[in-house]
Amino acid sequence: AEDFPGLTGLEGRLVAGFDVGRKRDLSELAIFEEVGGKKECRFLRSYDRVPFAEQEAELRRMFSILPIARLSIDQNGIGMHLAENLRRDFAQVVPETFTNESKETWANDFKILLQRKDIVLPKDRELVAQTHSVKRRLTPSGKPSFEVERDEVGRGHADRFWAVALACRKERGPMPGAMAEISVRILG
Repeated sequence: AEDFPGLTGLEGRLVAGFDVGRKRDLSELAIFEEVGGKKECRFLRSYDRVPFAEQEAELRRMFSILPIARLSIDQNGIGMHLAENLRRDFAQVVPETFTNESKETWANDFKILLQRKDIVLPKDRELVAQTHSVKRRLTPSGKPSFEVERDEVGRGHADRFWAVALACRKERGPMPGAMAEISVRILG
């Protein structure tokens, strides 16, 4: 769809991801429809140097038009104010903190969807390039780290990929946004 009103004929649940940027990076919005265990990309939009007030107004307009069940939004750094404002007014907003651990979880969730062919993506060269630009490395302590080289045209830091990963992340635990907790009991 070109704009929110163009999303018609919806049969499933809508989930969205928003990676916040302003000057060096783009803000990216991705909306997916969940139907029968599959996620289909219904909307992608880039915001290039758009003031935060306009980004917030655009997301509020989205909520007034579409039945978004969950919006996972970057709350790191410059995204904190936007995430707080939207969370205050919309219960379906889930502020997300970008850490190496959370990025690994989201990237793995996305990879599993791709492997199972449970995701339908648009033919979008920028998304493909950004997906391939994300590199998983191990730190000297053995923890995962995700690195992305900035492209030569200055069009981002895999922002579209992270917006898609946020939208497609698996909802774990009793509250969306909470990280999964694994416990082990040793017998004997």
